[in-house]
Amino acid sequence: MAGERHHLHAVGGEDPIWRLWSELPEPWKGPVIGDGIEDWDKITENDDRKIDLTGLPDPIPAELAWMSHWQALDRTRSAVLGTNQLANILRRAGSENHPFPPSIRAMDGETAVALQRWFYATRWGRLPPHGSVARLRVIFHFSRLALLARCSDGPWWSLDEWHPRCDPRIPLSEHEPQAHYGCSPSRISHPWLREAAKWCLGTQMEAGILRWSTVSQERMRCLVRFDRWLSTFADPLDVLGDPAHAVQLAAAFRRWDSDPANRLTRQSERRFAHKPVHPRQINDDLRAVAELFAFVAANPAEARQVLGVEPWSRVTDAHAAGWFRQVSRIPHQRDLNDEHYVDDHALAQIPAALPLLGLGRDEQMALTRGDGHQISARGFDDPQAMRMILLQILTGRRASEIRTCLFDCLSPVPNKTVDAAEGEEVARFHYAQSKIDIAPDNILVDREVVAIIEEQQQWIRERFPGITPRNLFMQRTGNRQGDKPYPSGTYNWMLREFSKTVKITDSKGKPVGLSHTHRFRHTQLTRLAELGLPVHVLMRYAGHATPSMSMHYVAARQEHAEQAFLATAKLRADGTHVTFSRDDHDSMHLLNRADRFLPHGWCMLPPLQTCDKGNVCLTCSVFVTDASHQPALERQLAETEALINRTTTAFQEQHGRPMPEDNIWLLQRRAEHAALTKLLATIRTKPGQAVQGAGCGAAPTVPVALTLDLDRHRRTRP
Repeated sequence: MAGERHHLHAVGGEDPIWRLWSELPEPWKGPVIGDGIEDWDKITENDDRKIDLTGLPDPIPAELAWMSHWQALDRTRSAVLGTNQLANILRRAGSENHPFPPSIRAMDGETAVALQRWFYATRWGRLPPHGSVARLRVIFHFSRLALLARCSDGPWWSLDEWHPRCDPRIPLSEHEPQAHYGCSPSRISHPWLREAAKWCLGTQMEAGILRWSTVSQERMRCLVRFDRWLSTFADPLDVLGDPAHAVQLAAAFRRWDSDPANRLTRQSERRFAHKPVHPRQINDDLRAVAELFAFVAANPAEARQVLGVEPWSRVTDAHAAGWFRQVSRIPHQRDLNDEHYVDDHALAQIPAALPLLGLGRDEQMALTRGDGHQISARGFDDPQAMRMILLQILTGRRASEIRTCLFDCLSPVPNKTVDAAEGEEVARFHYAQSKIDIAPDNILVDREVVAIIEEQQQWIRERFPGITPRNLFMQRTGNRQGDKPYPSGTYNWMLREFSKTVKITDSKGKPVGLSHTHRFRHTQLTRLAELGLPVHVLMRYAGHATPSMSMHYVAARQEHAEQAFLATAKLRADGTHVTFSRDDHDSMHLLNRADRFLPHGWCMLPPLQTCDKGNVCLTCSVFVTDASHQPALERQLAETEALINRTTTAFQEQHGRPMPEDNIWLLQRRAEHAALTKLLATIRTKPGQAVQGAGCGAAPTVPVALTLDLDRHRRTRP
């Protein structure tokens, strides 16, 4: 009988499935699988029920046996019910001469479901229930993709479905955050474009130019949108035509791509249908197409070998240049803004609502939403998500760095570090640096962070007894060996649904979406910068390779700029302290006027007035400085003194007499020198008090007699 054990052997060496089948452990070779397999009741989803592959034509029994064994190795449960149901369908189809593909590799999920509908209709006169369809689709998901990858004799990128879980040949970084997610080049409907995209992206990944996250989450989607745009053409190959028209075609794609409705490639993206498209997203799509054209044009010999002569032989560098030209320049203006900053009002609401995430679904919790309404909500039964977002808020790490960090992520710190902490309990937290290879992957954390991590470790030990977990946060199902991290899609969905329930708002009443967890990184780095951390320390904490990237995360908040200015002690030359309040219109105006900031202080001239003194600030009564400008003032004093000595010496040598003390230039320099001397003396002796320009005394409280010297301006001659 076809499918019996003596038929399942490597024959001819042509079909690679026989090599895979021969490498299986003996109990897994079939045709009945289950007997002799250790812990079968834990491997299968149906206790002691066996997989029966008898009566099936070769090579289908070998394929299903290998797929069942792969499911066990993948730490998921072998799909006994689905496999037996498919075997029953194929046996009945064979006995009734109903056509079906000759192998599982040639049979996709839709074909299998069509066979299932035929089976139910002819046997019971009805359609299959949803549960039966779902069980059948399980077989044609990961395990079939793994089979296709193992039987492929070409490069991994030649397949139409890419998934690192199923194909270990796909190059991944050490802490790849999207390693458990795949992408489908098959979604590109035009074969000539699909083959070029696979070759280009696969080669760039192997060369280390692109990472899996970029390819699977960005580039492939960009090219899918490009493919959809080509479907609007009578002849899609027009895009590879005359390079003189490349700019016009790229401009047309830009217009099409700017419509939110045209960008939706998945049902889950419908929530973005009414949101405007950011220019950076359009640039990403244009750049993906341009780089594809440039890659093919730069490798003509390889392109002919991989893609054939037509149609890609038409592509030139001019095509790529035309598309690159449509990539718009987005000005980087550092305005005062707090777009990505979560203020204290919102942060106070989050911890109060977070217990709802960890409560069981049969429990309820009363809470006050951000809009002020009191509600009673059911729990989300996800304490892992609750602790992950807490760690993100407290540490400012990326979601992937928390989600995929190792289980043993804490280590003690040296005694010197403990002494520097002045008795505070500190530890070193090793996060999963997933973005920058050369950046550090650990930070010091306090007792609060340590407590959250230890609580999560204890939860894992109780939830997954008898295993050695790899990650601190784990996938809760299909993870018998504990080597799969918490899925990013589940985390985003959970926080999105949680946000809909609790409706967190900031101090301005704007909703704060908790699923946008990267804003907590902006917030933490902004707070550290506002505490006065040096840039290199901030860069080390953030795990960045350059200071410019760290400064990109610091929100230029209007409130902090005002507070920092008002908190600084301002000094006048008369030794009095300048006091400001938030109601002081003139001081607030400084924050919007670049010409009011001076190298050695500030100009307090009212906003509607203009300065007619040029750069003679030290002799002006509205000039204000403080101790932070002491180095600049000392340098200016030394330079002024040297200038006076140098000029008076030159005058003496040229005229044979000293420069008169009533020389207008010398009078001004002497006044500046005296003002600088007095400023620095006040700063050094009374750092909490202040100096205002050029020896202006304290405001008089009684009438002051004026003495006019009408001859002072006249020059005396020897």
